[in-house]
Amino acid sequence: MHNSQFEIALGMRILHLTSHLRVGGIVSSILSLSQGLTQRGHDVRIASGGGPLESRARALGLPHRQVPLHTSVEFSVQVVAAERQLRRLLRDEPVDVLHAHTRVGQVVADRLSRRLTIPYVATWHGFFRVNLGRRWWPCTGDLTIAISEPVRQHLIQQMRVPASRIRLIPHGIDIDMFASPVSPSAQQQLRDQLRMRANGPVVGTVARLVASKGVDRLIRSLPQIRAAVPDASLLIVGDGEERSRLEQLAVAHGIQEAVHFAGALPETQIALSLMQVFVFLPTAQEGFGLSFLEAMASGCPIVAMRQGAGAQWVLEQIPISVIVEPEDLSGLATAVTRFLQHRDAARQAAERARTVVKAHYSLARMVDQVESVYRELVGKP
Repeated sequence: MHNSQFEIALGMRILHLTSHLRVGGIVSSILSLSQGLTQRGHDVRIASGGGPLESRARALGLPHRQVPLHTSVEFSVQVVAAERQLRRLLRDEPVDVLHAHTRVGQVVADRLSRRLTIPYVATWHGFFRVNLGRRWWPCTGDLTIAISEPVRQHLIQQMRVPASRIRLIPHGIDIDMFASPVSPSAQQQLRDQLRMRANGPVVGTVARLVASKGVDRLIRSLPQIRAAVPDASLLIVGDGEERSRLEQLAVAHGIQEAVHFAGALPETQIALSLMQVFVFLPTAQEGFGLSFLEAMASGCPIVAMRQGAGAQWVLEQIPISVIVEPEDLSGLATAVTRFLQHRDAARQAAERARTVVKAHYSLARMVDQVESVYRELVGKP
């Protein structure tokens, strides 16, 4: 066996590049993918601008190198400095493939690839404006991963990436992590922390608190839900610039005691286990919606808002949710109430969700497909 083929068989050396390690869908996907690749014998490392989830990366045995990548300015001094630091690192500790997950990560990967002759992969986690920087320097990788079919079409039509260089690989999650029972003591600890009632049905969501998510619509629908189910409460997992305004909105509707803001949680299993109904709130720019899969694996019946091409494609692939229009607050409240009042229907929806996510959105399937992309590049002369 040729030496390079022998090395591939043993395992590849992979460096992921991302802007930061803060709580969010992209970072969750990177950590899950890295964990799956490590378990298969690959040497996986991460370079980023750092963040609260560095400890999570270390716990998974993933070496992390902090470089000045936490910026949205693709042609900044920080990006040049990050590339120089990583170039020195890679000369001492070479890798077989680079995998970039954000725009600045793609720019740095492109520079490193040219200088050190390392193939690189770029994953597109959503939709982006086609500005001059992306036209002049697209940085789409030797191969490009699209996480949904609408993202793939966006890359072909707007970013002008040849279809032959794109691989469609939807997200996958560690299903056992979310399907495993959560201890009542852990649930009670979170309830106590958020001053939630010991019982009573919980409606919930996991979302960044930004205007495009539409969390305000969920809050405005709660009075109608509580008119039918008086002890219902709302659990919102996530943080962002809109939090203060959303808290004030709950006060204005007189429901502040029933709306609980958990903030950004590094792991969502406990919060999801408290929810009797999960409301999926995608944005127009969202390419897929990882929280949707996590809620499915947790056994939550889903009510979804119809917005965003990426999320719309996902909902078409998984026709197990009740879908409402973004401005139809009454329809949202009615759909949620129906699940709260009809437990058999909710249980059946939850069972279907678990079956579908296990069959089509496992972490093992995603790792298989990403591993194949790496082998396409590393296996070439």
